[in-house]
Amino acid sequence: MTSRESLSVAFIGVGGSEIVRRSDRGIAAFAVDAAVAAIADAGLTREDIDGYVGAPTATNAGALHVDGADEIWSRSLVEALGITGLAWSVDLHRAFPTDMAIAAAQALRSGACRYVLGVRAMYNLTGINVARRAPVAPAEQAHGPATTSAVGARFASRANAYMARTGAGRRDLYEVVALARRNAARNPLAIWRDRPVTVAEYLAAPMITEPLCRLDCDMPVCAAAAFVMARKADIPSRAAQSAWLRGSSGWQHPRAVFDDARLTPHDIDCAQLYDGFSPMVFEFLESFDFCRPDTAWKFVREGGGERDGRLPLNTFGGSLGEGRLHGMGHVREAILQISGLAGPRQLPRVENCLVQVGPFDYSSCLILGREP
Repeated sequence: MTSRESLSVAFIGVGGSEIVRRSDRGIAAFAVDAAVAAIADAGLTREDIDGYVGAPTATNAGALHVDGADEIWSRSLVEALGITGLAWSVDLHRAFPTDMAIAAAQALRSGACRYVLGVRAMYNLTGINVARRAPVAPAEQAHGPATTSAVGARFASRANAYMARTGAGRRDLYEVVALARRNAARNPLAIWRDRPVTVAEYLAAPMITEPLCRLDCDMPVCAAAAFVMARKADIPSRAAQSAWLRGSSGWQHPRAVFDDARLTPHDIDCAQLYDGFSPMVFEFLESFDFCRPDTAWKFVREGGGERDGRLPLNTFGGSLGEGRLHGMGHVREAILQISGLAGPRQLPRVENCLVQVGPFDYSSCLILGREP
């Protein structure tokens, strides 16, 4: 009978590119930078990589969906890297880095491959309006306006309902943004690392979709991040880190991540919660029972998510502070915090970290730990 420990899978390398608003370099250059850094961090060479997972789909309304322009697919990236020994690879459609990790773990546990490289790249094309109104796909019409959708319209609708129900206001959304900026100050890659935000600046920012202003939305960027995963028996001694994948869950039952990890919310030392729009943080704090229903806004305002708070949140600045890496920054930060390699933003004690990426209706979750 196969033991649970023999199926233990870890992140053994992580890497990233620079993060910039615009660039003359193409998306492939950012993806290659991240991949090369992650492979080296794992103590491997390109010849060792025999698995690949990506989530290349550009998600903004103005996306071109062109490989090499605003997306980078496996065949193009693997060729650019000079990898020739792939036994398993997949490009996930409309998925997140947490889904990438889950798919990689399944491939490793099945014996399909030994070392999986995962890469997610984002590219802010010049001349593309990521905030324009766009037709809503039929499958999404039940969640928002039936004809066109402004940026964050369905999340703004949920935020309005939450605020009406709880008494929270835009001043409380500001606290999420301000926390992200404070944490970004410790992250040399973050797009907002040198830009704290005042209440006055926040309240004066242009409104996008009531109650969400421009500062409630993550910043489109050109950037990439990557990880390498392996089973316990295959981890090289020269790998820089081992952050174990203790549990995972999908969009229908996100709380199942605790059962899978054999942990409870009380065992979590920090959380990297998706913040493409600021009110998402409130929703997931409550969904995972870190706060009582309708109280997450008080939790954040009272300092519960600070570095020295009850549950440090998005310690790298989140998407609101670092830039829109579509959750890859959240996964990278969890790996670094668990490995004790987060530099000036390293927390004093992190045994288990929760990572949740995606909106309320199709997110996925991981718990990373120091122990397999």
